[in-house]
Amino acid sequence: MSSLRRRRRYVTLAAAALASALPAGCGRPSALRLTSYRDPYFPETFDVRLDECAYCLGPGSDYHIVGRALHTPADGGASVEQLVYVHMFWKPWPGKTFADPTMVDATIRYALVTEQGVAVYSGTGFVFPRQRRFSDELLVEIEDARLRVDCLSGEPPELLGAARVAGRLRARHDAGLAVDLRRRVELYAGLTSAQQQ
Repeated sequence: MSSLRRRRRYVTLAAAALASALPAGCGRPSALRLTSYRDPYFPETFDVRLDECAYCLGPGSDYHIVGRALHTPADGGASVEQLVYVHMFWKPWPGKTFADPTMVDATIRYALVTEQGVAVYSGTGFVFPRQRRFSDELLVEIEDARLRVDCLSGEPPELLGAARVAGRLRARHDAGLAVDLRRRVELYAGLTSAQQQ
């Protein structure tokens, strides 16, 4: 298979993974909406549902929320993994915190991993957490975040360019899973940064 045909196949597969609606546990999916401005005149929207989502608290009581989706095509082709990592370093208080549409309280990383390569996007945004009553589940509203390509490794499909992200994450308190997924995101970001130098 020629490299051009292989690249087109991965772009199609990655686009399908971005647009796929993957089921999540307990019928309560975490969902993101990514709006790509790769072509500023014709923005594209992709909806992503995450298979798993977990959070843990850092030493300064900041939140680390991480989600993952794995899409494997029915024809047995290569899988596509998507990871999102939200580090909320400041917590707004309803009715007490002055709200401004340009406020930022979180950094966000999004990784798209294919057999062909890895693309890592980074940015900032405004995130609002809410603890569910009688549950360890944390509802996290990503009201508005902006991402850009941070680093690339190999020849991953470049689908997003500059992008906006919004959505809701339903994360359970699971420090082990949150730390594991966070390390995966940081590993991909570190590997891609090192290869670009």
